[in-house]
Parts: sequence; C-alpha cells; structure tokens
Amino acid sequence: MCVELETPTFGRREQVATTLVAGLSVMLVMLDLTVVNVALDAINADFDVPLAGLQWVVNGYSLATAALLLTAGSLADRLGRRGVFLIGTVVFTVASVGCAFAPGVTWLIVARIVQGFGGALVMGTAVGLIAGVYEGADRRRRQSAIGTFSGMAATASAFGPLIGGVLVGVGGWRLVFVVNIPIGVVIIAGALAFVGRQRRREGSRLDLSGAALTVLALFLLNYGMLTGTDRGWNRPDVVAALVAAGLLLGALLVRQRRLGPNALLDLNLFRTPTFVGAITLGFISRLASLGLYPFLVLWVTGVIGGTPLEAGLAMLTISLPMAVVSLFSGLLARLAPARVLCCVGTVVIGAGLLGGSSVVGAADDWTAVLPFLVIMGIGSGVVMPQLVGLAVGVVPADRAGMASSLSNTFFPLGTSIGVAAYGAIMISTVAARVSDPDAVRDIVAGRVDGVRAELVARAREAFTAGLSSVLLVAGIVVLASAVAALLLIRDGDAVPSRVGDR
Repeated sequence: MCVELETPTFGRREQVATTLVAGLSVMLVMLDLTVVNVALDAINADFDVPLAGLQWVVNGYSLATAALLLTAGSLADRLGRRGVFLIGTVVFTVASVGCAFAPGVTWLIVARIVQGFGGALVMGTAVGLIAGVYEGADRRRRQSAIGTFSGMAATASAFGPLIGGVLVGVGGWRLVFVVNIPIGVVIIAGALAFVGRQRRREGSRLDLSGAALTVLALFLLNYGMLTGTDRGWNRPDVVAALVAAGLLLGALLVRQRRLGPNALLDLNLFRTPTFVGAITLGFISRLASLGLYPFLVLWVTGVIGGTPLEAGLAMLTISLPMAVVSLFSGLLARLAPARVLCCVGTVVIGAGLLGGSSVVGAADDWTAVLPFLVIMGIGSGVVMPQLVGLAVGVVPADRAGMASSLSNTFFPLGTSIGVAAYGAIMISTVAARVSDPDAVRDIVAGRVDGVRAELVARAREAFTAGLSSVLLVAGIVVLASAVAALLLIRDGDAVPSRVGDR
C-alpha cells in the first residue's frame, strides 16, 4: 500500500530558488556529457591509451547515467527528492575531484563511472523537485519554470564543446573537471539553504535486484563491445561478457514481468507503438550526434592539427542550431503532426551525415564539413523536443514518470552504443589500409603523428576513410529511422485525458 505524506506549501522564493538550483545542477551534468570529448586528445597525450580507453572515458559516464536513471526516480519517490538530489550532487562533485587528479586512465575511467552515477541521481530528481515545489500553483508558472530549466540544460548542451575547448586550451584537460568542484559546492549549499523537503511515497518496494541487473548487463555489454573492437572478438572475456549481458537482460525482463506494479520497468509500455517510436528515435538521434563526437574531435585535433578550441567550435556547429531550432518546437507542432516532424527531422539529420561522409578529407580544414554539421543540428532541433512529449503523452498519468525516465535512459544509451559501434567501424576500416597492428592502434586513437614517418600520410588517409565510413553508416541508420517514425508514431495513441497537456 502506498502512503503519501502531506504536501508542504512553498512560497515564491523557494520556487524560484529550486528552479535555479535544479537548472544549474543539470547544466553541470549535461556539460560533462560533451566537454570531455574535446579533452580526449589531451588525455591521450598524457596517458597514451588505445581507442578503447578513450571510449571508456566517454562511455563510463554515459552508461552509468543510463543504468541508474530508472532507479533514481523510484529512489527519490521513496527516500525524498531533496535528499537523493543532494546525494547525487555530492557524489558527482567528489568524483570530479577524482577525475581532476587522476594519475592514470584507469583511475579516470572509474571516477567517470562514479560521476555518472551521481549525475543520474541529479537528473532523475531535478524535474521532480521543480514539479513538487510548484504543486498546486498556477499551471503557467509551473510550465514557465520547467521552460527555464529546459533552457538551461539546452544551453549547457549547446555550448559544452566550446567551453571544453576553452578550458583545455587555457589549463589542460584536468581543468574541465576542476571547474565542477566549486560549482558543485554552490549547488549543495543552495539546495540546503533554499530547497525544501517534499512529499515522498511509502509502502512500496524498491526493485534493487532490477537495478542491479540493469547496471551489470549494460556494463558487460559495453565491455564486450569495446574490448572486442580493440583486441578481438574471439577473446574468452569478450565472449563471456556478451553472453552474460544477454542472459542478464533476459533475467531482467522476466523479473519485471513478475513484479507487476512494483517493477522498475512496466513492459506494457512497449505495447504502444508511439512510445516505442519515441524511445527508438531518441536512441538513434543521440547515436547520430553525441556518439560521433569523439571521432570528430580526434579528427580535428589528432589528424588535421586543429586546437581544442577549434574542436569545440566544430561541435558547436551541431549543438547550437539544435538549441535554436528547439526554441520553435511549439510553433512547428502547430504546423505539422509529430510523426511528420520526426520523419522530416531524421531525414535532415541523415542528409547531413551522408553529405559529411562525402566531403571529409585528411587534407581539409574542419570547415569543409561545417555546412553538413549545421544541417545535422537543424534536424536534431526538429526531432528532439518532440520525443519526450511523445513518450509521456501516450501513457497513463500514473506511468508518466516511468515513461519519462525510460525515455531519458535511452539518450545516454544511444551515446554509449554509438561510441562502441563506431569504434568497431573505425578499427576495421583503418586495419584494411594499414597492416601494422601497433600503427592501427595509434591511428584509431588519433595519434597519426606517432607512427613511422613513412606511414603518416597513409595514417591520415586511413583515419579519414574510417570517419567517412562512420558518417555513412550513421546516415543510413538515421534515414531508416525516418521510416520507423512514419510507421510507429500515431496520433491515436495519445491518452485522451492528457491530450490537452501536450
């Protein structure tokens, strides 16, 4: 039986302060999804790691975030949003200290994983904090607060690569993590001073075994993919990791079916085609954007000799148009149905990827692909705002939080799976052109100047060919998802009682 404690009443001061604290926290978490990509070449220069190590620096964070997001919402319902939010911020800040002073890449990867767990607790409670503090208030004020929060998150995503480039250029890659520390302290102090306690639910069980199965399955899957692409698919540890990941995912699905209302994940949500379409497109959209970032950055900084700032500018040409176009999502929604917008947006993204694949070159400046990066950003700006609304708008009200968490979970999963899959394509393409295994390892990690002098020109051509293949495959996958948008997204799936809120 679920018991709801009495809802406290919050004043205007607490409402505004809670919105700003929650917005600043998610800005911090979102920044660390993007700024680290720009620092990869500098991290590589310090630690001399293979591509798999660099992939784990990115994927450790995004996978940990994805693995804990569903649990974070349930945990906050039972223990209190403010408490879980504070725990997440403390974990994130302490892990940032570990990242900033990491003596080696293994330490850095572990700290990034812990940082991702903290980020999941923050992201899983931030919107709930705002919704709770505005409970019973005027609907327009609540929507305005959520709009402010969303704008802060979008700003962080848009300018994260540029900020990363500036920080790395000024003080090296460690500064990317050092700046998190004072900001995290400010957020903790603000939450303690201004964010009040909110109601929590009691009486229902937290699915700890489901959370553990999710975390283990995702990490084993990622380990198998990254290690397999770097060291070979026939290694016993790779085979064992992939088989175990499949078995754990199967066990997770069986357990969720048995738990019913106490399940971490309601599998009945997947019976709604529009819900499936929304999370599929969300996954593929991240796969085609953030999943590509590490390879674009290594191309700019490690192959054509650009600076971290130039790498940040290159990424900004994707994220800034996405943020700008997202501002007009409401107008676009009045002009065309969601299925049409999602289809058109994914076609635009696919066109940008295919165009970039055709022009990327070893001797070119990064501006050669700039128009296509902008096109990708515009398409993402059309698609992304539609997806969360779709996922929530086609489920019953008592499952909206779960639907939102699940939708958000597939975003970082798209990033991590994209990084792993594109790494496999990159390695196979480079290995087909360069026979020296040591040189292949250096090339795919962006260290083309570290190979023998007579191989440098071939190394640049091989990396560029790999990047072109990655963009081509991504473009084909995205165009295929445009068809999925038309087939899966249906206006009739909207829950009647909630249509007015969409």
